[in-house]
Amino acid sequence: MTYDEISLRVREIVARLFERDPASLSDATLLMQDLPCESIDLLEVSVQLGATFHVFVDEERAFLRSLRYQLAEAPDAAALLREHYGHLDEARRRQLLEFYAGGDAATLRSPLTLGDIARWVEQAVRATRQGA
Repeated sequence: MTYDEISLRVREIVARLFERDPASLSDATLLMQDLPCESIDLLEVSVQLGATFHVFVDEERAFLRSLRYQLAEAPDAAALLREHYGHLDEARRRQLLEFYAGGDAATLRSPLTLGDIARWVEQAVRATRQGA
């Protein structure tokens, strides 16, 4: 399964949950800002991802759940991102570092994008196939 196929399926899942046209969503769509997504909604996204792609969804990694706290505590934030969020490319990891460095962590909305989720799914599908 290619990244484009995975990305389309992720957009379809999210579009169905939030009653949107999948064509109106993109990899850059911010779940918690562009959609009426709340933390509890991520549970349903997780269930749908697991059922669709036949993977166990690590919500900490897939949804960047505790990332702001992990970065605040990490002696080397860039290393933490490389080690634990390897599904994200270097440019995206830099964006996340800048995002969390640039604001009051208590008031920031999650920077989670559909592309972040699709990249995580891509890595999980690949790992599942290699383990099979």
